[in-house]
Amino acid sequence: MRRAFITGISGFAGPYLAACLRQSGFDVTGLSSGAEKREHPISLEGVRMHSLDIRDRVGLRTVLDAEKPDFVFHLAALSHVPTSLDHPDATFDVNVTGTLNLLEAVRLIKKTARVVFVSSGNVYGHVDSGETGFTELSPVYSTSPYACSKIMGEHLVRCYVEDFGLQAVIARPFNHTGAGQPASFAASGFARQIAAGVLKGGPVHLQTGRLDPRRDISDVRDVVRAYALLGERGIPGQIYNVCSGTMRQMSEVVATLADLARIPVTAELDPSKIREREIMRSGGDIAKIRDELGWAPTIPFRTTAKELLEYWVERCSASSGQ
Repeated sequence: MRRAFITGISGFAGPYLAACLRQSGFDVTGLSSGAEKREHPISLEGVRMHSLDIRDRVGLRTVLDAEKPDFVFHLAALSHVPTSLDHPDATFDVNVTGTLNLLEAVRLIKKTARVVFVSSGNVYGHVDSGETGFTELSPVYSTSPYACSKIMGEHLVRCYVEDFGLQAVIARPFNHTGAGQPASFAASGFARQIAAGVLKGGPVHLQTGRLDPRRDISDVRDVVRAYALLGERGIPGQIYNVCSGTMRQMSEVVATLADLARIPVTAELDPSKIREREIMRSGGDIAKIRDELGWAPTIPFRTTAKELLEYWVERCSASSGQ
């Protein structure tokens, strides 16, 4: 049986990836720092777990030596942009040093393992993508500690591919959402507030940032399916956008959730939530992963929004004792 190892397995996407791989017959092992532990709709029961910080170089090598995985999916990261602005030191420590620790451990313990490094569409920076979206050849810009840390991680991966022969691939996911996503991310935050309104049976008034920017938003299940495929067939050293290939205004996200909730929802611009460098269009081109590997998203946004809203209705109901 093929063995897969997922760092950051108890984060948002980790359980979805574990489920996807297990359905394909993988034996899955995970690593979590413990700080990521929270409620998630996808159970990790039956998955071997190692409680370890990715910055623990010696401990990481010990775990990899015991597991000797055939596939390594590196999801562990501090991934919230505002948090990276508040804590740049921790962001670089986890996202850069942690990535170096992992790559070096793979090089020393099982060099033949296939590695998928999860970067981010944020590396394209505060630049308008145009209607066609960024391609993997578009310039990258360091516009936050988070984006900078991911660019540095990509350089580390390419170094280990070119200099040491690691079988590592780079995924650049754009915005993705689904049940279990923290409310600090826009779509999930909207869904949580609207879910609370559903339970109260009344209207909801949102305080938001600008809702006219357009974003590329995918379902997390489509995204992890792309990660699994990149692990199997991605070309080492290559970068692949993972996104829907379409953009929608954030106002459409709110409107879709409101329509599903069947309650009045209004939104008011909160000046404190206006970004200094707002991008009006941020989308990705999926031609490379589609043409080379045959991947394309399959889950409609409305389905994603419905399940996200239902998740938050259930959570809010449980917390209120209803």
